[in-house]
Amino acid sequence: MKRFSLVFCLVAALSLVFVGSAFANFGPHGGYATDTDSCAGCHRAHTSFSTVEFEPKNPGPGGNTNALLVGSASTMLEFCYACHGDSAPGAATNVQSGIFDSGPSTASMAATSSGQPYQTASTLNKPLNGGGFSLAAKDWNWEVGATAVYNNVTSSHSMERTSVLWGAGNGSDQTTYLICTSCHDPHGSSNYRLLKDTVNGQAVGGYNSIDSVGGTAPDAFVYGNETGYPTTSEGGWKKGPDGAAQMALYKPNYTGGTALVKGTLDKSMSAWCAACHTGYNHTSDDPGTKDYGSYESTVGAMVRHRHPVDIPLTAGDAIIQTKAMEFVLDKRIPLEAGGGATYRSDYIGCLTCHLAHGSSQTMTGWAAASLVRGSGVTTWVPEIDGIAGVNPDKADNPGTELAPNLTGGTSSLLRADNRGVCERCHNK
Repeated sequence: MKRFSLVFCLVAALSLVFVGSAFANFGPHGGYATDTDSCAGCHRAHTSFSTVEFEPKNPGPGGNTNALLVGSASTMLEFCYACHGDSAPGAATNVQSGIFDSGPSTASMAATSSGQPYQTASTLNKPLNGGGFSLAAKDWNWEVGATAVYNNVTSSHSMERTSVLWGAGNGSDQTTYLICTSCHDPHGSSNYRLLKDTVNGQAVGGYNSIDSVGGTAPDAFVYGNETGYPTTSEGGWKKGPDGAAQMALYKPNYTGGTALVKGTLDKSMSAWCAACHTGYNHTSDDPGTKDYGSYESTVGAMVRHRHPVDIPLTAGDAIIQTKAMEFVLDKRIPLEAGGGATYRSDYIGCLTCHLAHGSSQTMTGWAAASLVRGSGVTTWVPEIDGIAGVNPDKADNPGTELAPNLTGGTSSLLRADNRGVCERCHNK
């Protein structure tokens, strides 16, 4: 905490530079003018003493290079929390505690909205759509105005440590080391919420040259379904002044639930996530789309079956007879907007069931179980943990903040306790 306080104090003064603009879509991130002052808010060309490095697109013989950041941050998380953390003045999106904690919004600034160059459609002191890395809202009823209670996370996209990369290939031994910039581009991207255009070596957005003088057109994967968001025909967020002009019309909603515009089958939030979680973005029951291999070393090589994504709810009507649910479907389910005539025309995606940053939901009973060998040689059955989340340990990183006090099993970033996300659709 002392180290973070030092970093915070060093950066706080510079963060105040962005008070008038940090509530835009990207604040100081993206849409730069040719004489921008935003660079100076985060970088010093000759006097940086932060040790944070970045990996260039084309690393030289020396490997990574220094990011030339202001302040004394030794990790990217420290630096980002200087604006996006607890009690930080630079941004209203507090991803540390998963809350929209300040700044102009429809709820708080309606009387003076005409004087604000940028607004959001967010609600103050409500949970962020992606949850938080330290705290997350418990039992938040998306889009119905419930009172949020914040608890310690029971799972998160673990920052600044090596964790299991679930769904990457056929083995559970795949790991990755995540930092904030593993997913987000602080300088802007074509995608929604600064999501990077290239992840894990996979193109998941980007820009195409369209004229002889170097003009570029965005080729986004993920679009927002919010007021003023660039249309699919525009291709996503543009660069430079053209991007700034788009932002001036945009009112992001950081607290209203997740509703993403559906692109094509190979361009969506699920396709973006699949750049790392390569085995999860399947839409067909064709055996050719399933993974083969020892995903769990104790189970061995087995054909894997996974819930389809990138399909509308209507796709299941003729298969699992869910048409009758059209009138009882739980509206807390954040589907990806598909542009159809009914809510059931919207798409199931990764964020329908999972939060992006962290979840405080608890797993008990059969949701806190593991596979054990049953009566037959090849028979595997679930067995409830002796102590939920502890026996056997369900934390990705035993010994970290997720393990010592974890009594409900890791929540796998799920939006509801146990398997409540299943019941919200299937209503059994």
